[in-house]
Amino acid sequence: MTAARVENPGEVSAAYLHPGRVLAHAQDLRVVTILGSCVAVGLWDPTTGAGGMIHFVLPRAPGVGARDPARYGDTGIALMIERIRALGASASGLRAKVFGGAGVLRGNEPDGGRLGVENVEIALRRLIEARIPIVAVETGGERGRKVQFHTGDGSAWVKQV
Repeated sequence: MTAARVENPGEVSAAYLHPGRVLAHAQDLRVVTILGSCVAVGLWDPTTGAGGMIHFVLPRAPGVGARDPARYGDTGIALMIERIRALGASASGLRAKVFGGAGVLRGNEPDGGRLGVENVEIALRRLIEARIPIVAVETGGERGRKVQFHTGDGSAWVKQV
């Protein structure tokens, strides 16, 4: 995915991150996404300024070799880590922020909107397994979120929608 340029010179480039996608960038990029039960994980390396974000839809891929690995938390987070490391980030330098996982479908699901909870659980588990410190978590509730995340320094802005 390529970033859409911001019209004001000197401002950071911006990109919208669609569900089931991952974005990695070598310099600061303002990534914007809208979440419901989906989860977004923002990663950055404060030393190199490389970072990225994933917006995954479901916690687990249906099987080995599943298409669209970024659509799933269990395969997509590993993919994002690989892409950010390929830009020069160190594995030991990465930091994470986790967003989303709302129970927006509670009234329509027989399991009480468990999808958001499962998405958050897999994100936290994969980050812990990768030994990446989680410095902020903004998850749960019953409302969606609009998230803006800067890949260069990890700063973020979150608004419930």
